[in-house]
Amino acid sequence: MMIPRIALVLSAASTLVVAKGTTKVTWLVGEAVLKRAGKSFPVRVRTECRTGDTLEVGATSRVELRYPDNTLLRLDENSKLVLADRVAGKPEPKLVVGKAWANVKKIGQGGTGFGVRTPTAVAAVRGTVFQVEGGLDSSSVRLYEGKVDVGTPKAADARAKGEVSGPSEVGLDQWVKLLQGEQVVMRKDGTWASSKFDVGARDPWILFNAQRDSLAGRPLPEASTESGASPDGDDPWAK
Repeated sequence: MMIPRIALVLSAASTLVVAKGTTKVTWLVGEAVLKRAGKSFPVRVRTECRTGDTLEVGATSRVELRYPDNTLLRLDENSKLVLADRVAGKPEPKLVVGKAWANVKKIGQGGTGFGVRTPTAVAAVRGTVFQVEGGLDSSSVRLYEGKVDVGTPKAADARAKGEVSGPSEVGLDQWVKLLQGEQVVMRKDGTWASSKFDVGARDPWILFNAQRDSLAGRPLPEASTESGASPDGDDPWAK
């Protein structure tokens, strides 16, 4: 879907420096609404977002958020996201529906350990470029750079509580480990399926994100020849 040319006018917003400790909107085209404490506000460039806020992106619209550690998170049209933390200072926004693109600051380079939760999956990352598409029945994660571990919400919650119990297709002690060029679909019953995709393919959404990442000084890398999505028993947050 074509995005209005107004995007060219607003692109300079990507150079904004976000104040320490705040998450802000650094790019916007179209319309989006922020909901907070029962009230709704129109989203603008420089809008400050807080834990607990809900962002709803309209049709033919896109939004970019910049986290305090310079992690970038973009939402495509018709997406809904709740800002949340896994624990204090560890962002784990909830993609209720729609599509999100994340360019995550590496933990060893000042990153805080970023994750994205959907109704059926949790992606735990440590310096990665990836896409998440969320829905009530299934969610998908595509890895464009780095490493990402994808588990069920139950797996993530059990890890957070130090629990490992109960059977599932992706056990509570297991995460699906993706390499570059791999994607996984996680279903609400806990089953999953992985496959490869072409990281060089550029539909309008991917092209948009590749351009934005390049402007931020973090262009997409060349495709890797590694492969092999597989269950993994390690705690992704401990690495």
